[in-house]
Amino acid sequence: MDFLRTVFEDQLELIKDTDGNAIIGGTVFTPVAILKADSGAYDDEFSKWFSDRWLPEQNDCLDQIMENGTNKKRFAALCAASENGQVVPLVVSGMSVPSGLPSWSLFLQSIRCLSTMSEEDLERLITVSAFEEAVEKLRQTMPNLLFDEQIENNLLIEKSKISGPIQFLPELFDKLVLTTNLDDLLEQLYGDRKRSFSHVLAGDGIGLYRKVRASSERVLLKLHGDCRNREGRVLSKTEYESAYKNGSLIREELTMIYRTNSLLCIGCSLGQDRTVSLLSEVAKMDERMPRHYAFLQQPTDTEMLAREHFLTERDIFPIWYTGNHDDCIQALFVGMLQNLGKI
Repeated sequence: MDFLRTVFEDQLELIKDTDGNAIIGGTVFTPVAILKADSGAYDDEFSKWFSDRWLPEQNDCLDQIMENGTNKKRFAALCAASENGQVVPLVVSGMSVPSGLPSWSLFLQSIRCLSTMSEEDLERLITVSAFEEAVEKLRQTMPNLLFDEQIENNLLIEKSKISGPIQFLPELFDKLVLTTNLDDLLEQLYGDRKRSFSHVLAGDGIGLYRKVRASSERVLLKLHGDCRNREGRVLSKTEYESAYKNGSLIREELTMIYRTNSLLCIGCSLGQDRTVSLLSEVAKMDERMPRHYAFLQQPTDTEMLAREHFLTERDIFPIWYTGNHDDCIQALFVGMLQNLGKI
């Protein structure tokens, strides 16, 4: 009955649904599936999309960011430090949000219902960025094991969900990465790119960095612990005071890193937190400390000068953007990659 195939083919109709899929008979074909059937055509279309559409969009966004008076020279200095291998990223929770993980404030709000703490009390503390105190109060009003379980259940990433500008980090930073996040997104991301960290040091374990820092191996320092291990987490006010006291491992290692590298702070608000406070102290001790940078949402005109002063007094020089967070961070990363000749 093969002769009927010709009749069948003559009568086939292609219907397009609302999602742009092609329907032939009762079978649905996505545009990607159709294009991937011809690898040569797929590669050609990808190349045209990259050079004619995607890259110009990134450069247009980057050009808009550079229109800010201070941004252009700061970005050039950051790129120069990156060329010399001096830049170390400090990754905070805002970089994990596009992958479906909650920001720290949203996480605390989501588990408050499991405590006896009132919504008003928690919001009052979050509004003034008193996260250490908020965690302290939450843990006093719910069982510690329940608090730990919520961290373990809510801060593990699914591989298929990694998205957003954080995907560019392995292309830019191939040796040392710092994070205050508890999630395992960075481990998954670098592993997927065949660039797994040789050492993942969390909490008090970062004291081992002194033994491995001279090697060429990749190291991830999880300053405030790991969602998979309750030991060594730094979340409450009491834990922060212990972790950042004079002579502590975190304090000593961060001080050394601050004094020998240019930090790039991403995904953070840079308020009155411990890492920023320590930067201020180190800047006063060492006037030759490298400049540090941050990609930050530009505040209102009335807040701009005070914010600029607050950050630069701590040796953090902001590169401001006004557009969508993810789009702007991505464009800035693309600009850094272009400067390195990787795009």
